[in-house]
Amino acid sequence: MTDLIGRLSHPTPYLASVTYFADLTPYAYSRDDHDFVRYEWGTLNYRPRYERLNVGWLDASQPFDTGPVPDGFASALLDVIGNPCVNETRGLHPCEFCPSDANIVADPRPDGRPWLAFRQIRVPARPGVMFAAPALIWHYVTAHDYRPPAEFVEAVQRYDAGWATEPSPWIPLDAERYVLSRDPRTVRILCGSCRRAFELYYTPVGAERSAPSLASQQLSQQCPDHDGKEWEFWDKLR
Repeated sequence: MTDLIGRLSHPTPYLASVTYFADLTPYAYSRDDHDFVRYEWGTLNYRPRYERLNVGWLDASQPFDTGPVPDGFASALLDVIGNPCVNETRGLHPCEFCPSDANIVADPRPDGRPWLAFRQIRVPARPGVMFAAPALIWHYVTAHDYRPPAEFVEAVQRYDAGWATEPSPWIPLDAERYVLSRDPRTVRILCGSCRRAFELYYTPVGAERSAPSLASQQLSQQCPDHDGKEWEFWDKLR
C-alpha cells in the first residue's frame, strides 16, 4: 500500500531513465508485475492475467524503426493516452532524443495532464494479449519519426476504451481498489523557492481540478516568492 500511495501522490518530479525493451518482447518493467489503473475515484491494482507485449520503450543507444504511419494514427494514439493511465510513477522519464532542457514532454491535449513522461498506456491486441507502451510513444512518433510495429498501429486504430470499464475481461474480479477520500484535508507543504512550510486546505478529489493542482495554486497565492514549481514534499496528512 505504501508503494501505491507513492504512485498516487506526486511530490516534486525527478528524472528517471526509461528502460529499453525491444518491440514485441514480453513486458517486464514493473517490479511487482502488477498494473495500477487510475480512475477519477481512485486506482485499481491487479496482476494481469493476459500477456503484455512491449512497444515504444526506446533508448538513444538502440536503433528503432522509422518511417511514415497512417493518417490519423498520431491523433488516435493521443486519444488512447487520454484514457485511464496505467502505472503512474513519481519520476519523469526524459526523452533521450531531445535537448536536455526540453526533455520533459508536455501533454498536448487541452485537458491533458502536465506531462506524458510518468505513465503508461495499454492497448488490447487480441484476446489474452495487451500492448504495453510508455505515454511518451506519441512524442516518439510525432517528433522522432518512430514507426511502431504494424500490429500496434492496427490495435490503436481499432482501440476500445471499454477495456478498462468493469465488468471487463481484462480486469480480474479480485483487483484491489484504492478509493481516494473526498473529505477536506490539511497538509503542510514546503515551498521549493523560499523553503518555508505552508499549511494548505483542500479536498483530495474534486470535480474539476486535482488535489495537487489546487494545493499548488494556494501555495502560489500565499508565497510571493513561489515560482510555479511543484512542492518538494508534503508532510503526512492529518
